[in-house]
Amino acid sequence: MVVKNVQDALRKRQALLISAVITLLCVALYVMFAHQKRLTEVSEGVNALVTQLTTVFNDNELIADATGVRFQQIKSSHLCGSLTDFTPQGSGTWAINGGRQAISFQQGTIISRERSENVRCIYAAAEFIRHRINALNSGYSASHRYIVASDANWFYWFSPADSRLFDFSTSQMASNPEAYFKPPQPFYDRLLQKNLSIKSRSSTDFYIDQITGEKAFSIVSYIYDLSGVQVSDNIVGYLVYDHSRPELLAALRAGFPGSLPAALMVELGNKRTGETLCLTGECYWRQGEKVRQLSEKYYLRYALPVYLFAINDPLAWRVILLAPVVFLLLSGGIRRRLNYGDTRMYTDPLTGCFTRKILDPVRKYMDDRASVILVDCNKFKAINDTWGHEVGDRALQTITRLMMAVARPQTDWVIRTGGDEFIILLEHTPLDEARAMAQRVAQRIAGEAFMVDGKALPLSVSWGVASFAQDLDTTIQQADADMYCMKVSRQGAMTSR
Repeated sequence: MVVKNVQDALRKRQALLISAVITLLCVALYVMFAHQKRLTEVSEGVNALVTQLTTVFNDNELIADATGVRFQQIKSSHLCGSLTDFTPQGSGTWAINGGRQAISFQQGTIISRERSENVRCIYAAAEFIRHRINALNSGYSASHRYIVASDANWFYWFSPADSRLFDFSTSQMASNPEAYFKPPQPFYDRLLQKNLSIKSRSSTDFYIDQITGEKAFSIVSYIYDLSGVQVSDNIVGYLVYDHSRPELLAALRAGFPGSLPAALMVELGNKRTGETLCLTGECYWRQGEKVRQLSEKYYLRYALPVYLFAINDPLAWRVILLAPVVFLLLSGGIRRRLNYGDTRMYTDPLTGCFTRKILDPVRKYMDDRASVILVDCNKFKAINDTWGHEVGDRALQTITRLMMAVARPQTDWVIRTGGDEFIILLEHTPLDEARAMAQRVAQRIAGEAFMVDGKALPLSVSWGVASFAQDLDTTIQQADADMYCMKVSRQGAMTSR
């Protein structure tokens, strides 16, 4: 139907707009909910990282205290071992289980500038602690942890592989330990201190590890010399655990059940120096970042930007990929629904043709090439009065069916404007063609066998035709005048008979 095509263009635009809004809203809501879900996972993952860092620090404190106790026991009992265990390494250095070859991975390594009983005692104490840790904790890894002498004259590594690239001549920690290590607190003050933020003040600032080439920082615990009567701040050495980017990133990944969110940004920052270490691929902050304090010196800053999440996260881009399908399905359904509403609004329920409501939306499509046929059913009131409204309705339905059969579906509109009055709007139709069509309509109706109670009831119509003039209302008035002339002429003919 023409009206359906005309309205369909409008309804299509409306459906596209409505579908776009609904689809964008649904996608946005889904992405926001998915983003919030990911943020919860991120918070849990960061909490797991903080817990892991706290565990490492507490372990370091326990190992330092245990090593100090064992060192005092061994030294006071003269059970340190033989100095012959040291082997020369060149450049005036000595080692146990050292050198680039023939290292046993079943024991730690110590490299010293001197061969002395104190060094042998700390090696024996550290080895005892190392073996007890391994025996009590299956799968324990001792990498990243080592001991540095209070004067940096010797280094002990729990994992011998970490010692292979060490050299006193190139080690900044060995040449300038004051730049890395702070003076120790009194033993009992540190032992009884419950505030980890205060304890962790001993951690180093960021530095570049000359062995690995990675930016890192170290947590530092003190191994106190417990051999004196009054234990104060006298230490044997520093127990150090290195936190480098690869190690921190591995700890972060361990806090997530799957892989890290692709858009996650996590940064470790030093509040005192302003230096930062980005653990993930990139760290640039615009808005929405969260900060988690680790200590008085360090903090974690993390964020999961929505726009990067929408681009990179599988949960987000899958729904984005489905959005066009949802959009098309929605637009098709909404378009059909709107057209169905038009059909109900513009269609006469009795006859199936259009109602006069259609005149407003079609006025703009009428031009000087259009014509109008006005049709009026003859003696319709007499049919209603004689045979009843049910027969009258059937008559209207029959007349409408015949008009619609003659009309051209793509260009002609059959409209019921009143009880028994109709208009046929003809696009791109000159007056003579419109008149010929009106004659065909009248002939088809007059030739129809309309049966009532087994008897044929004649049907007929009067009609008038006009070419489009100025506007649709004026054209209808002219067609009405033409129809009036036909009725007068017919009555004159009947009178003359």
